[in-house]
Amino acid sequence: MDSVQLTTAILGHIQGLAAQGCRVRFNWVPSHIGLRGNEAADEAAREATRHPAVALTVLPSIHGAKVLARSAAVCAAGQQYRQLVQTSRQAAWHKQATNNNKPLCPAQQLSRAEEVVLHRLRLGYLTLEELRDGFEERPCEHCPHMTPHPLTHYLLSCPATERLRQRVGPLENAAALVRQFQKNLPLLLEVARAAPPPDEH
Repeated sequence: MDSVQLTTAILGHIQGLAAQGCRVRFNWVPSHIGLRGNEAADEAAREATRHPAVALTVLPSIHGAKVLARSAAVCAAGQQYRQLVQTSRQAAWHKQATNNNKPLCPAQQLSRAEEVVLHRLRLGYLTLEELRDGFEERPCEHCPHMTPHPLTHYLLSCPATERLRQRVGPLENAAALVRQFQKNLPLLLEVARAAPPPDEH
């Protein structure tokens, strides 16, 4: 699978033998023609696979080491992200709203204000009021309702976003509603332009 890894390891073992005063000579021979030494080598290889403890350690090539490092980094990042999803409300929202990290990508160019709206819906941000000690609830900007969770109310209960819920049906999870519009961002943006999500201030 990695010939560079194999030849690098062989070279390392040859150099080790040379350091001990041994001479190593390579001879090419065609395979499977009944040469006694070749068949003995095949048998030795088969024996090594039956008893891995006698096999030589094959060090990875630089390419192989890079592949292993990239794989380990991806694995570590995935594990860290899964832990974050378990402990962070916004990370859990982001995962549900973006279908596990797929971005909300509109077909057309957006204004800065529209990009901010999508970003806020994607992250499930908390308003500054919610972050203050002693916060209990705030009025919705589009209806008389008082709510302890402004963005959740905006998406799941507010009359201003009724068109969104009519399109996808009732949902218990606000982040899941955002995800439902991955392929219909124009409607999500149209509703958000007419009735913006809760202001962060």
